[in-house]
Amino acid sequence: MLKISRSWMRVGLVLASVLLGSCASLGRPPVEKTVTLSLIGFNDFHGHLLPPGMSVSVKDSESGKTLKLQAGGMAYLSTLIGALKAENPGRTLLVAAGDLVGASPQVSGMFHDEPTVDALNQLELELSTVGNHEFDKGRDEILRLQNGGCFPPSVDGMRGLIGQDTCMNNGRFEGAKYRYLSANVVDQRTGQTLFPPYVVRNIDGVNIGFIGVTLKETPAVVTPKGIEGLRFEDEVSTINRLIPELKKAGASFVVVLLHQGAATRAESINDLTCPGFDGAALRIIDALDSAVELVMTGHTHQEYICRRADGKLVTQAGHYGRMVTRVNLDVDRASGKVLSKSAKTYVAVNDEHRKDSKMAALVQRYAQLTEQRAGVVVAQMAAPLDRQKNSAGESSLGNVIADAYLFGTTGEGYGNKAAQMAFVNHGGIRADLNQGLNVTYGQLYQVHPFSNTLITLELSGAQILRLLEQQWEQPQPKGGRMLAISAGLSYLWNADKPEGEAPGRGGRIVAESLRLEGKPLNPKQIYRVAVNSYLASGGDGFKVFAQGRQIQESELDLEVLTAYFREKKTVGAPSLNRITRIP
Repeated sequence: MLKISRSWMRVGLVLASVLLGSCASLGRPPVEKTVTLSLIGFNDFHGHLLPPGMSVSVKDSESGKTLKLQAGGMAYLSTLIGALKAENPGRTLLVAAGDLVGASPQVSGMFHDEPTVDALNQLELELSTVGNHEFDKGRDEILRLQNGGCFPPSVDGMRGLIGQDTCMNNGRFEGAKYRYLSANVVDQRTGQTLFPPYVVRNIDGVNIGFIGVTLKETPAVVTPKGIEGLRFEDEVSTINRLIPELKKAGASFVVVLLHQGAATRAESINDLTCPGFDGAALRIIDALDSAVELVMTGHTHQEYICRRADGKLVTQAGHYGRMVTRVNLDVDRASGKVLSKSAKTYVAVNDEHRKDSKMAALVQRYAQLTEQRAGVVVAQMAAPLDRQKNSAGESSLGNVIADAYLFGTTGEGYGNKAAQMAFVNHGGIRADLNQGLNVTYGQLYQVHPFSNTLITLELSGAQILRLLEQQWEQPQPKGGRMLAISAGLSYLWNADKPEGEAPGRGGRIVAESLRLEGKPLNPKQIYRVAVNSYLASGGDGFKVFAQGRQIQESELDLEVLTAYFREKKTVGAPSLNRITRIP
C-alpha cells in the first residue's frame, strides 16, 4: 500500500482548493472595481399619452444641419426607455422631475389622470418629485393618485362615476407604483412632509440617495385651495439639511430631483456648451452641498445638459415626453466616489417601427373611451377664436370665455346672487379655437383643461379697481398679466404710468373710466363677480379675489363653457373694445 505523508496530503488539499477557486472564478467574473450606473430622467409629462404633435431640433452629425423630428407619445417613449435600459441591464433607474400630471390632454384628464399613472406604472418609473401641477386638484387628489382609490363623486353627479371617468379597470384604481418625494412640502398640522423627503436605492452594490423638491414658489403658481394646509420650504436649506441623514443611511452620493429649472439659447439638443445658461434653478444648484453630484430639473420645459464650475451636472429633458436624458455615472465600488459622469438626450421619435405595442394598446383604450364624447360637435363659430392679445390686453377667445362665465352664473338658481361681471386669467386658456368652424367638446377641453369650478363672490367697487391694478404688480411678470373681462365692463389704462403703483399713487387704471353697463363703478357698492376657482383663491397673484365674500360655487368651468356654446349655436368673435390702452 502506498503511504502518503500528512505533509503531502496538506499540500494536495491546498492545491485542490486553489484549482477549485480558479474554476469557480472562470464561471463568475470578478467584481469590477468600477461600475457604470445609468439614470434615465424626464419631466413635465403633463399626461401626454398621445404624441403631442411637436418636434425636437436635432443637429445631424454628418451634414451639420438642424433636423426637426416629430416626437413624443407614451408608446414611442416606452420603446426608447426600454432600449436604453437594455444597454445597461440591472444598473439603470428611471426617474422624473415632476409635473407628470395636471393640465393634461383629454385622453388623461377626462379620467382624472388615472391613465397616466397606469402608463407610468407600465413604464416602470421608480421615483419622481412632485411638481406644482401635481397640486392642481389639491393634496387629497395627489395622495389618491399615489395610494389608489376612485375619484370621489361630485355633488352634481357629473364626475366620480366608476367605470365612466374613474376606476376604469374592473372598478378599481391601484395608484402609482412609483414613489413621489416631497422634501420641502410640509403638512402644517403634523410637521411631516407630504411624501417621503428622500430614498436610498442600491444599484448593483452602490447606494444612491435621491431627494425630491419642488419650487418654493408653488403657492404663487397654483390655486391656494390646492395647497391649503401645506408649507413649501426653501429648496437649498431643505436639501443641505438632509445630506447628513443620507450619508448616515449609507448613501455614497446624492441626486436631486428638482422641479425648478433654467434655460439656454441652444438651438438643438445635446449642445453641451450651454450658451446663455441662466434661470431660477441656478440659485439653488450653486448653493448645494458637494455630496450632490447630479440635479435633474423641470418646470421650465427646456432641454439642456450643463456642468457647473464645481462639477455638478444639471439636466432637463424638455416636456410632454418627447425626449429623455440618460446620465452615466462611473463609480468606484470601494469608496462610492463618482469618478466621472456624462449625459446625452435621446428623442422618442414618432416612427411606427419604434412603437411599443403593449403600451400602445393601453393608450389606445383610453383614446377610444374619450373619442365618442370628445368628437361631438357642440356649436359653430362665425370666425376662429384665439388667445392673441392686442396692445390693450384683450383677446377674442378670452372675451368669449369671460362672457361664458357670466352666462353660467346668471341663470336659474342664482337669483340675487347672479354675477354682474366676470374675469378670466389668460394663463388658464391653453389652446386656440382655430381648427375649422365646428367646435367639439374635445376642442373645448383643450382650451380649458384644468377642471376648475366656477365661483361667484362679492367685491366692492374699490376692490375691483384694486385687483385690476394687480395686473402689473409683483409677482406678475414685467409687462403685466392681463385679465379677460366680460361684456358690459370696460376701463382705460395708462401705459405711461409706472408698473406696480397702487391707486392714489399713480396707478395705471384711470379710475373714472371703470364702468359697468356704461355707469361708473361706485367704490363703496358691492358687486357680484364670477371667476374660476383658481382666481377665486388668489391665483396668479390676484389676492383681492381671495377677499371676496358670499362665495357660491357651481359646476366646472369647462361645462359652463360648453353650455354657452350650445346655447349660442353659433359664436361670433367679439369686438376688442372692452379695455382701452392710452396712449
